Amino acid sequence: MDTPIVPVAVEPLAARRNVTVLTNQIRILNLNVDRPSVVQYLGQIPAGKLEIALLHALEVGIVEVQRPPRRT
Repeated sequence: MDTPIVPVAVEPLAARRNVTVLTNQIRILNLNVDRPSVVQYLGQIPAGKLEIALLHALEVGIVEVQRPPRRT
């Protein structure tokens, strides 16, 4: 008789996140963005290029956030 495989730990549905950082990727599920500037920018991008445009915007934003503060 085979023993059924049962998960050791299952994250409760209520605790699941829309953004999950994995080893080599980020998984984004059911993410709603209601920032007008983001909606306006991405609304101008053709549907076939939305994914790469969003990825590029994330990369640019991360570089900007990581940049040391400018001295005035």
